[in-house]
Amino acid sequence: MRLPSRLHIKASREFARIKKEGSTQPGRFLVVSVVRDAAEVGFRFGLVTTRKIGGAVARNRVRRLFREVIRDSQDRLVPGLLVVLIARWRAPEATLEELKRDWLKTATRAGILRAEKP
Repeated sequence: MRLPSRLHIKASREFARIKKEGSTQPGRFLVVSVVRDAAEVGFRFGLVTTRKIGGAVARNRVRRLFREVIRDSQDRLVPGLLVVLIARWRAPEATLEELKRDWLKTATRAGILRAEKP
């Protein structure tokens, strides 16, 4: 199942706003930047993978894994958020499970996840 494109942050001005106004939480494989936006009904996210990550194949793989991590936990995200995931240089070496663990830990520290339902 794909994430709808309406959830993606695409405009550079939105990325700049999140960088300027947002709070940042570093993790082992990713950095999470968050801005709370009352106008947002749900959440939207953006991905940043620089050339430090590696070539196009490595960057695209990291993006695919990040999208899967977001897709897997989208039900737990607090509404009204703009979230940007920035890949760190270690991200290409990580497995999907390691990325999920790091995302959950970092997102919990950022206070953007609801408690998991039993």
